[in-house]
Amino acid sequence: MVTPMNNPNHFWLVSGVTFVVFFTEALIHYNYGILETKALPFNISNFTIPKGKSLLKMSSIVVVASALSGMIISHVEQKA
Repeated sequence: MVTPMNNPNHFWLVSGVTFVVFFTEALIHYNYGILETKALPFNISNFTIPKGKSLLKMSSIVVVASALSGMIISHVEQKA
């Protein structure tokens, strides 16, 4: 039986799911700030995705946080 502790893909699964959740949250916060400063309603038709360096910075932060989350979860599971 494959458990999280001996599954080599577990880290990637945890990190990937974490990335999707964190990146979605980052986009919501990004748009909330923009819409708030422009006094626009908070709805899906007003959402934007950052471009260029802003998207790269946001993605980099989320990748680091996701990898860190994957490492911490793996470490905690090994200790359990």
